[in-house]
Amino acid sequence: MSTPSTAHTATGPAAQTPTISAEQLRQQRGSPHALPPRWLTIDNTEWQIQRAWPAKNTDALLAVEALAGGEALAGGQVRAGWWDRQRLQLLTYGQDPQLKTLWKWAQRGRVVSHRPAKRAVVHLAEENSYVKVVKGGKASGILDGIQRAGAFSGPFVTPEVLQHSDSEVILSSVNGVGLHDAAALPETLWDTAWRDVLQAWHEAVTRSESAGIARTRQSIPVHSAADEATVLVSWTSQVSRYIDDADSTARAARRLGAHLEALPAAQLRVCHRDLHDKQLLWSPQRPGLLDVDTACLADPALDLGNLRAHARLRRCQGVWTAQQADVVISHIDQTAQATAVPEETLRIYEQAALLRLGCVYAVRPQYAELAAGLRAALSTTG
Repeated sequence: MSTPSTAHTATGPAAQTPTISAEQLRQQRGSPHALPPRWLTIDNTEWQIQRAWPAKNTDALLAVEALAGGEALAGGQVRAGWWDRQRLQLLTYGQDPQLKTLWKWAQRGRVVSHRPAKRAVVHLAEENSYVKVVKGGKASGILDGIQRAGAFSGPFVTPEVLQHSDSEVILSSVNGVGLHDAAALPETLWDTAWRDVLQAWHEAVTRSESAGIARTRQSIPVHSAADEATVLVSWTSQVSRYIDDADSTARAARRLGAHLEALPAAQLRVCHRDLHDKQLLWSPQRPGLLDVDTACLADPALDLGNLRAHARLRRCQGVWTAQQADVVISHIDQTAQATAVPEETLRIYEQAALLRLGCVYAVRPQYAELAAGLRAALSTTG
């Protein structure tokens, strides 16, 4: 059984973190839904809040993922927990009452991500594989998605299912350099890497009809422009209690949703549906693609718009330089032309993705101010 620990705001790193100033302002205004600070102390260890999500069906405000020592500590321990206005309660490492088998895998490997009560990923270094742990009965959704993504296998190297149960899927590792971290590649290869991954994406989506998509169309879910509008409205609703600009954000979501639904019908292609830099790997042999279980049929602008939005986000975060982001955006634009995606359609999908990111990152202390800037920009865009 997991045992929670209580933490309070840390001194030291926390006092030097500029994003806390926005949170202090919320607290001064008497907000009942204040975010946690970026850094907290538990058992004399500094923990950095890496990710957070609006909590569902609990008394907590946020589900959180924390990293011991923060990003500067490579391979730091990842623990999940809950934030409830005043304190952070972390679950015991590698345990989760809703993920019954997580503990056994955590003893064999290292937990690399953990969203409490929903899913976790454990890296098994000796077996060169990863285990996705979910609630009982939920693994079938992962397996179905991987099967739907068959068109990506070939142009990309995708993880192979090695073993599975009703709550676990063991996947092979994919070799390559992750494209989120620009410093991991020599500057001379940045352009080459993005050219290669987008050529692979283009090949996958344009060959999807011949890969059997047409014959099995009834078994592959369609993610329409209206579905994307619904996702956007859902996110604005989920974060409304954490942000000061909820009304203007909701109006922007409705406006962009209307633009999405007014787009001309597009030829549906296989899409990843969550395509961004952290899903992409590059190697000289063949690029890699991760987390393909979200695969669906959609307007190809869905993937390209999301990827372009993430490129702009990375520049704002300081993860990429302006020049690096421009290289990525240039390759996306060239791929859009080659895939016959109209620029206006790409722009609408990109703006919807940016507003969604402005909601997703709104509850992550490190990026709360940046997210507010994204929402503000889109709230004033016609």
